[in-house]
Order: sequence, then C-alpha cells, then structure tokens
Amino acid sequence: MLGEQPLRIVVIDDHELVRQGLVSLMNHGFPIAVEVVFSGESLSDCEDLIADVVLLDVDLGPGSASVETNVRELVDMNLNVLLISANEDSSAIRRGLHEGALGFIPKRVSANVLAQALRAVAVGEIFLSVDLASIIANAKDRPDLSPREVDALRLYAAGLTLNAVAHRMGVSPHTAKEYLDRVRAKYEHIGRRARTRTELYVQASEDGILESS
Repeated sequence: MLGEQPLRIVVIDDHELVRQGLVSLMNHGFPIAVEVVFSGESLSDCEDLIADVVLLDVDLGPGSASVETNVRELVDMNLNVLLISANEDSSAIRRGLHEGALGFIPKRVSANVLAQALRAVAVGEIFLSVDLASIIANAKDRPDLSPREVDALRLYAAGLTLNAVAHRMGVSPHTAKEYLDRVRAKYEHIGRRARTRTELYVQASEDGILESS
C-alpha cells in the first residue's frame, strides 16, 4: 500500500541460515512493508528495542531458556510475539501462547501467510492459523497435579530413587510412592502412558515440568 509505514520486525532464531532467509524474504518483494530492526540468536540484545512484532523461534537450542520464559520476557518489554518453528511441538506452543504470544506459524508457510500473521500480531490481534487451530485441537491434555505431586514427578523422572525422592521431599518412601501413584493415575486418566520411569520422564518433559529441575 502506498505510504504504508513499514512494520518493525525482530527475528530471533538460533540458526543463522534461517535468520538470513527470513530477513532476505521480508526485504525483497514481501507483500507488506517491513523493516528488520534486529536479527539474532537470543534475547540478550533485545532490550530497549522498539518493534511491532518479534518473530520468535519456539526452540532456541540447547542451553536456551524455555519458550514461556522467552515469551514472558518479551511481553514484559511490551513487544508482540509471533511464534515460529519447524517442529510443531504442541506443548511448547501452548505454553508460549499461555504466556502471551499472539500466534504461531510453521516455517513452511508462504510469504503471504507470514505477512498476514505479522500484520495481525503487530496490532495486538491473535493470529489463529489453520496450523495453530489444528495443534490446539490435537494437543495433549495436561493433568492437574498438586505442587507436591509435581515435586515428586520432577525428582523421580530426573533419575532419583524412590528413597532419594522421599528424602528430598522430607516424607516417607510410602508417601513419595503415593504421590507418584497419583501422578500415574492422573496421566492414565487423560490417555497418556506414565507407568514406567521413562514414560514419566517423557510426559514431564513434554509438559515442561523438568525445566526447573
């Protein structure tokens, strides 16, 4: 549109080629006018940036903060966040949305869809794409665990023995086992296998329970 002010965009992705590809796409023949004001692999240099949309990769690689931590930090800076990822991790995407991200698009979308998403998120609207609607509809439910049940799951799934879990929690092994039995029952109730330590680890990891361990 003639005279349209360019949207100020921040691109955060831990893969340099992906960042360069996104920047190149938005700078050459893009359906809307944009200005990439920052492109980097982490949030460390984003302070004091003025932008309309942060295009944030859901997973910034080993050692990075969780998606919800990253989204929360950006939202606290009054920045609108659009999640993007090559892997449609429904659990991580839902956690990012819960913390204030305004939409998600996979990296395979067309330039037109990306432009539509950026335009919507720039004005604070939620961009509910077909991909996001499908992810939300098919996402696994998360059981309602008590704080003590979460503690027991986190410790046990991380590799501690039942006695060690009990010691860390200041309870008897019998009580620790009761917590874990309740956790298993709650996961089984929503159709998620959690009988073995490995299965508990998988479920806890998918739900982000291990991140602070």
